[in-house]
Amino acid sequence: MKFGIAAHRHAGLMVLILAIASGCGPGGERTDNEPKPAATNRPVSRPEPKRPARDSDPAHANGIGTPTNPVPTTPSLQSSSSIDLATTRTKAESGDVAAQTALGNYYATGQGGRIELAEALKWYRAAAEQGEVRAQYNLASMYAEGRGAPRDDREAAKWFYQAAEQGDRMAQYSMGLMCANGQGVTAKNEEAYKWFQLAAQQGDALAQLKLAMVSAKDSNTPLTPEQLAAFYLQAARQGYPQAGAMIGSMYKKGVGVEQNPAEAFKWYSQAAEQGDPKALHWMAVSYLNGDGVSKDMSQAIQYYAKAADAGYALSQYNLGIVYVLGQGVDRNDEQAVQLFQNAANQNLPAAQRELGAMYEAGRGTNQDLIEAYRWYSQAAANGDPEAARSTNALSQRLTPDQIKEAEARAKAPKAQR
Repeated sequence: MKFGIAAHRHAGLMVLILAIASGCGPGGERTDNEPKPAATNRPVSRPEPKRPARDSDPAHANGIGTPTNPVPTTPSLQSSSSIDLATTRTKAESGDVAAQTALGNYYATGQGGRIELAEALKWYRAAAEQGEVRAQYNLASMYAEGRGAPRDDREAAKWFYQAAEQGDRMAQYSMGLMCANGQGVTAKNEEAYKWFQLAAQQGDALAQLKLAMVSAKDSNTPLTPEQLAAFYLQAARQGYPQAGAMIGSMYKKGVGVEQNPAEAFKWYSQAAEQGDPKALHWMAVSYLNGDGVSKDMSQAIQYYAKAADAGYALSQYNLGIVYVLGQGVDRNDEQAVQLFQNAANQNLPAAQRELGAMYEAGRGTNQDLIEAYRWYSQAAANGDPEAARSTNALSQRLTPDQIKEAEARAKAPKAQR
């Protein structure tokens, strides 16, 4: 019985469904009407920027056909109304574990208007160290995704294990994934199966789905889209935000369920309230396009901002374009550069290209042709044809030594100026 990462490629629709579900990293599916600059309102005098040509989710890009995401994409948080921040902080600072967890939820879900992952991590850790099971799970999820701190699989496994030992079914499911994929622990299929079984016995829908998919693979009878939708719907009802985002996408596309934009919006909204980055992004897109809800640019920008705070690269890019255009906000090139930088550091080609354009034009930052070449070349290496043309054009203005400097910067791990 195999639980590892090796992809089992189902044909057609199955690949699409499960690729969207995998949720590994800051990708995003291509949208229909996301903001883009008009030809007369551009960072530099180049052709109009293109939207990403495909979902930047690594699983989608690689055609992975099973939901092999290492852990849930966001902490599972129960919806709650805004807290009395001052009183809760006072209690949290005095060691009140419930207040510490509430503060973690407050910052992780953006109840104050913006998501603050570093603060969320701080307060989840404080509560987790006192043995609070949900804080342990949420803390583990953040380490596993690199949200609020660099990704640390060992730290994630440590806290998932502590929560799982207390009987938390979501942590048990996540421990199953960690053991199956050898993330933070030694890969052991037997141990993975044990954790999946424990979670499934408590009714955990994602653990049940994992076991069902293994059985379906062994019998060469893949699950139908309708069966997958039923599992994801149940998981969403159980509080998994990434399942809410998934079933929202299935309703949006009419995959495994009858197409229903309003129902899609409902599930995106539920997952967004829990701080799920992909759901926050799709809430922004829904308001932008009037998909299942009335068009509202102000709401779209708010959700793009929250998704960007949560580290979602495609929202960072889109919000950067909004600031470049001054579309619903005051134009702010400096803010756009920072957003493009954040998305470019996550290897989003469109953001790398736009960051290069800003450096070339000296918009929002000092003009730096070496830095512009660096980002154009990285976007080109990631398959962006417009960036390849910009790289070639800019190379005519640089000396060989300057090009070498740009290439050296590109090779430096996550180097920033």
